[in-house]
Amino acid sequence: MTQSNTHTPTVLVISSQVIDGQVGIQAIAPGLRAFGLGCIGLPTKLLAAHPAAYPQAGAPAGGALPAAQITEFVDWLLSANAFDGLAGILTGYMPSVDHVEATAKAIDLIRAEKPDLSVLCDPICGDDNRLYLPQEVAAALGEHLLPRASIATPNLFELGHLAGTGPLEQTQDAARAALQLSVPEIVVTSAPGPDGRIATMLVSDQLLRCETIAVPQVPHGMGDLFSALYLGLHLRQDKMALGIATSTMAKLAAKSANKNVLPSSQIELEKAALQETLSLPS
Repeated sequence: MTQSNTHTPTVLVISSQVIDGQVGIQAIAPGLRAFGLGCIGLPTKLLAAHPAAYPQAGAPAGGALPAAQITEFVDWLLSANAFDGLAGILTGYMPSVDHVEATAKAIDLIRAEKPDLSVLCDPICGDDNRLYLPQEVAAALGEHLLPRASIATPNLFELGHLAGTGPLEQTQDAARAALQLSVPEIVVTSAPGPDGRIATMLVSDQLLRCETIAVPQVPHGMGDLFSALYLGLHLRQDKMALGIATSTMAKLAAKSANKNVLPSSQIELEKAALQETLSLPS
């Protein structure tokens, strides 16, 4: 009897994790599952909840996990053949330079066996015209992770900072800055749009732009979920990836406006992701 060697396609996610809430790996996993992808979550930081979820309780318990564990876990998972079905890698929040360097090493270890693997880097380092990670961590993202990425998903501020251009206001300026990062596919979120609209822009061998109505306050975790949806669509080789991911997120943003955190139900997140791709009823 021949044993089947088929494996469920999975994505290795190296990012932050919360015990309660939908941020980091918790927001990414349901987005991946919407496309039939499993999630192997490797946390860089573990918190009880996002700091904005329970502001009255003060700083949440938890903290960064040892950076050395990233390569230790990846070494073991490789030896166990746990990555046989690996379809991609998604990197997110990095607490320190050591975490960035360990993640880069992990990518190299995996790509030694899977050289064509897609890697999406969400270079989380700031927003609203300010860094919320130390400058040396942001610099390490540009030095170690972006050169290994197939796709990067910076917001407009992160793009300007990583490209060294400073604030960006025009589409042409953002496109030129994206080309400086030398990543094959850059998806820029929070780009400027006319008449109170906001744009998501793809810069690759083509320039595409999708506009939606801006929502004043969106919950934390939206960027994590967007990266997951875009990677899932990319792995399906969906030519409408930008439009589908952008419109799905716009619907979820409208439903979640003025909330600190995303809806807690994973089913609700999965349904929101699937409505556009599979034409499910709302």
